[in-house]
Amino acid sequence: MFQRKFTRLFLIFSFVFIPLTYPILSIANTESVTDIQSGIEKININNADVNQLALIKGIGSKKAQEIIDYRADNGDFSSLDELIRVKGIGAKTLGKIKPYLSI
Repeated sequence: MFQRKFTRLFLIFSFVFIPLTYPILSIANTESVTDIQSGIEKININNADVNQLALIKGIGSKKAQEIIDYRADNGDFSSLDELIRVKGIGAKTLGKIKPYLSI
């Protein structure tokens, strides 16, 4: 008798309460994936070569070479906003590439 009640309670618990925890677990997993994805490896514009800069979406090899030339003529960048002075990089492009760069 006791074993039957225990089995019923166990089955009810298994089918009702355990599935309720899955949404909570999936939310936690989604947040950790988002944290991992937002952890972008940034490229230092004062040390990067043409090939490294060209890998960034929105730069390409031509703009990468312009960045290298500007750096050679004017020295290291003191801020990312200084990239606006590089030929071919405007405010819109700077906004897109800034998350991938560092000083």
